[in-house]
Amino acid sequence: MIHMKRFLASVFFICALALTGTSQVKFGAGLSLLDSNFGVQGKAHYTLNDQFAPQASFSYFFESGVTLWALDLDLHYSGFEIGDVESFRITPFAGLNFYRVSSFGTTNLNLGVNGTMPLTDTMDLYIEPKITIGNGGTFGLAAGVYF
Repeated sequence: MIHMKRFLASVFFICALALTGTSQVKFGAGLSLLDSNFGVQGKAHYTLNDQFAPQASFSYFFESGVTLWALDLDLHYSGFEIGDVESFRITPFAGLNFYRVSSFGTTNLNLGVNGTMPLTDTMDLYIEPKITIGNGGTFGLAAGVYF
């Protein structure tokens, strides 16, 4: 467990250093629901080019008696988007979901859509329904704010 925490901290630190100083990075914070588990979520979204945007999300769920978290590494495809930047827009995404409950972990596939709507010049509201496919596959929903 300690090795996994060090690994995740290292990945986050390297990503933060790689993305610092660019205006194409958005960070987010919100709430997450995975199956019947409620939690909090943090995100880093990087606009790579006009078509692709990788995103990393970490969710910690409040479940009595167990440690439950999920790490999602997704790729958003903006080449097919509904709406525009000034109003509401929807982009599809796919990626990997690393899900851990106490000592049991599994890797799944994510498929979903990201809906964003500007709130101010520097903040966007997001909502992300998704399905995870694989061992432990389920429906998930996240909502929050990019800043």
